[in-house]
Amino acid sequence: MPSERATPDQAADTSVAGHLRDALPDALRRQVGAALRSALRPASYSGLVRELLLTSVHASAYPLGLLPSRPRAPDAPHHPVARRPVVLVHGWVHNRSAFLLMQRALRLAGLGPLHTFDYPSITGDLNQVASELGDVVERVVGHAAEDTCVLIGHSMGGLVARQYVQQLGGHDLVDTVVTLGTPHRGTYTAWFGLGRASQQCRPGSTYLEQLERTARPGLARWIAYYSDLDLMIAPAVSAKLTHPALDATNVRVRDIGHLSLLLSRSVLGDLVARLEEPAADGARR
Repeated sequence: MPSERATPDQAADTSVAGHLRDALPDALRRQVGAALRSALRPASYSGLVRELLLTSVHASAYPLGLLPSRPRAPDAPHHPVARRPVVLVHGWVHNRSAFLLMQRALRLAGLGPLHTFDYPSITGDLNQVASELGDVVERVVGHAAEDTCVLIGHSMGGLVARQYVQQLGGHDLVDTVVTLGTPHRGTYTAWFGLGRASQQCRPGSTYLEQLERTARPGLARWIAYYSDLDLMIAPAVSAKLTHPALDATNVRVRDIGHLSLLLSRSVLGDLVARLEEPAADGARR
């Protein structure tokens, strides 16, 4: 899958609020044009059908996320990948059942042990949720052989992971942050959502402004997946992590919807491969 690196000119505006207000409407207009062009591609239609079908799969699996959970060790103990915990953070109106297929792919690759973090995505405040994630990460790393972990966040969960690493000391315990379909610069669909957390995901929100202001260079590696068919993130490019201080690798996927990102074999394969890669210079593994 093609990947891109954030560059300084992408976030040169020192006024975060102004940057969000000016950049997003223009990006939204570009997305409308891209959507019209996509209408001519048969793959877009199959992607939409797949997203509808997988939405029903997620809905059916949701009750499984209400059952008690326990950490799962890798299924391949002989695998050469270094053993360090992986913590998975779900998105809005979801629970840990979102990661059922991803957990299987990670275990088969020898990654883990795997842990899921549940939180009230409608009634919760993301500031409080990020603090609770910090407690979980500290416990997980404290009982692990490795002194760092991987955070993987889908949608809103990526913002929670980002806040913990940037603002709450997570940079000492997290070596890699992966976000999938995360509204780093907000999404206009959040205006239709319920709860405090949805308000925090709106473009130009105080919450998002603080995330931009507190981004600093560090040892953590950042990987952000974004899709041209993600109807929950508007504009879709908001799922790119462009702050230059984070030096993120942005991975574009085509014709894969918001929930399909969690079940796509191509995305899961690419994710596993990137987690197995040696870290960039200066980053920890």
